[in-house]
Amino acid sequence: MTTQKRRVDRRVQRTRQVLQQAFIEVVREKRPATSIREIEKSFEAVSVQDITERANVNRGTFYLHFTDKYMLMDTVMREQFRQILMSALPPSPRWDRRTLHLLILAILHSFEGKYHHQHHPSLILAPLLERAAQEELTGLLLTWLKQEKQPEAQGHVQLETLARVVSWTIFGSAIQWSQEETTVSIETMADTILWVIMGEGGALSPIFL
Repeated sequence: MTTQKRRVDRRVQRTRQVLQQAFIEVVREKRPATSIREIEKSFEAVSVQDITERANVNRGTFYLHFTDKYMLMDTVMREQFRQILMSALPPSPRWDRRTLHLLILAILHSFEGKYHHQHHPSLILAPLLERAAQEELTGLLLTWLKQEKQPEAQGHVQLETLARVVSWTIFGSAIQWSQEETTVSIETMADTILWVIMGEGGALSPIFL
């Protein structure tokens, strides 16, 4: 039974990967995209049929894995965001200054590449992207905090709350910085965010330093 379940799980995983790759290819082919709004236009032009034809599966198979193309897009964005972070972090990431600094830099680079220091109105993709990134970031930070086996901060703040606070500090700053014209370099911005979180007088310095 265990062997059979593993085979089924592998088939499910392969099918999802095929659908995700087909989706990425079809979106890219709809039109050259250099901004979040252009990507959104490509996304709007893509149908489930376009995706299933590229993946060589039927529509029924698609709906076994995803409710619609929005759910597929959310899955793709989360996976890409996780890959960006993992490629930037050390093999065994943990809650420390070096790892947090690398994490912040990766997020700044990611959003700078999408927004290019300009505000691009988006009704669909930007909210999806930002929600997915923020939730993934919160989950990652919570994992690190739990690994440190730190007591609840000051006896009353839960680690889940700390993870959300730090996540919004990084995420909100990155979004703002990446969408506005600025003379602040990416290194300076990363150092500033890190100082707010863990520097002398930072929000968490009494707990984790």
